[in-house]
Amino acid sequence: MLYTFRPAGRGLLSTVGALALAAALAGCGSESTEGADDPEASGAPDGSSSLPVTIEHKYGETEFTEVPERVVVVGLQEQDTLIDLGIVPVGVTYWFGDEDGINPWAEDALPEGAEMPEVLDSTNGIPVEKVAALAPDLIIGEYTAMTEDEYELLSQIAPTLAQSGEYADYSMPWQEMALKIGQAVGQEDEITEKIDAVEAQFEQYAADNPDFEGKTTALVTPYEGLFVYGPDDPRARLLEALGFDTRTSALFDEQSDFGSSLSAENTGDLDDIDVTVWYDREAEADVAKVYEGTTAFEEGRWVDISDADGAYYVAHSFTNTLALPYVLERYVPQLAAAVDGDPGTVPPTPAP
Repeated sequence: MLYTFRPAGRGLLSTVGALALAAALAGCGSESTEGADDPEASGAPDGSSSLPVTIEHKYGETEFTEVPERVVVVGLQEQDTLIDLGIVPVGVTYWFGDEDGINPWAEDALPEGAEMPEVLDSTNGIPVEKVAALAPDLIIGEYTAMTEDEYELLSQIAPTLAQSGEYADYSMPWQEMALKIGQAVGQEDEITEKIDAVEAQFEQYAADNPDFEGKTTALVTPYEGLFVYGPDDPRARLLEALGFDTRTSALFDEQSDFGSSLSAENTGDLDDIDVTVWYDREAEADVAKVYEGTTAFEEGRWVDISDADGAYYVAHSFTNTLALPYVLERYVPQLAAAVDGDPGTVPPTPAP
């Protein structure tokens, strides 16, 4: 299954929505603002290590001056980084996975007694009025396709961290997303330590699996034929960090920023790839049939990251300091089985 990232129907608020926003800005928010002056309500830690700080983003720059007490996440995955820093947002945006916005790999990191965040729906664009009603003092939207109109509206509510202008939307490296979040909440030193720890895991896994080095790979899913994720997609970068080559395949000659589609009959081109990583390999029968006729399939040179409960599958798209360790302990054994040179090797079933 391909998850569509850019919501439709974006634009300025309606007249009714603008009035609701004005009311919220005037302090007439909903009951969800209860506890807005209580740092313990959001799990916000005491102290500051990096404020004030000015952070550049796609729509200019924003100055962050105070440790936030109420954070709303309008991006699709940034809540994990906040939780890893001891901050439970008062609002998160649902993408996929657990409907409460807190997935299994983040549950153990939740502060004891933390209240669950309100879950927002961005199907028709960022719900600015609902964000305003939560009375945030910080809004985070890095893993988004936030428009400039939306940014201008959100920044009237609270300091807003938008996506970087140096990358296509949804293509910021996970390290940069995490670092800017840490800076914005006054925990640059803390998040740097966490980034370094996860990078060390990648380095160790790569060192333990020298056969990964230089092997060509592609991350694909059946979607209108076969969709191939571009080398700059954060999930493709995970493979690169393990030593794989995501950039030399002819599949990427005419890639868009995010990826591009091939017709189902061209699925056979994956025979030239050392390791193919699949989302939902059997979602389209034509694609599955073509691939099952390739030498690559017969030799087990493929990985399917789907699992029974979907947590691993979801975590693979949540590239952050909490999700990545959860992914790597499942991902690396599968990849090792796919490159071990034994045609009889079958990729193992992911651990629960």
